[in-house]
Amino acid sequence: MVFAGWILLPLDAYATQLHANSEGIVTHQIGHLFFLFSMVVLIFTITGKGLDKQKGWRLIQYSAFFFILWNLDALTAHFFDNQIQAVKIENISLTQIKVIANNGSTVLAWFYYVLKLDHLLCVPAMFFLYKGLSSLVNEQRQVIKKKDTP
Repeated sequence: MVFAGWILLPLDAYATQLHANSEGIVTHQIGHLFFLFSMVVLIFTITGKGLDKQKGWRLIQYSAFFFILWNLDALTAHFFDNQIQAVKIENISLTQIKVIANNGSTVLAWFYYVLKLDHLLCVPAMFFLYKGLSSLVNEQRQVIKKKDTP
């Protein structure tokens, strides 16, 4: 019964996640760095093997590029809000927040706000990944279809 209450009647729902202790954010940042490095390796592997001549692999390469940008964005935003605590978010109402730079800089507040729009990088990355994988699957289906045709 209590579990159903947690699911159906949550007390608070926030769009951003902050890491309370340093070990949480350090581990999280290492994850971003590992993912970023993996995407760099993927781009070089695709290019090095000449796979970028195929549409599907080229789209996956675009995806990796956007994931690199997303990881750089997320690393920077986490650095500002969790590691050096240069900014803080104040809830004004249910639909409004205020980003406050600890040094009073409006430029830093706006820069942080733009960093938090990371979905503008992550969504295209996922879209290119989906389209690339779909393209590779369709190419493989055509190859199999040609083999099965007498």
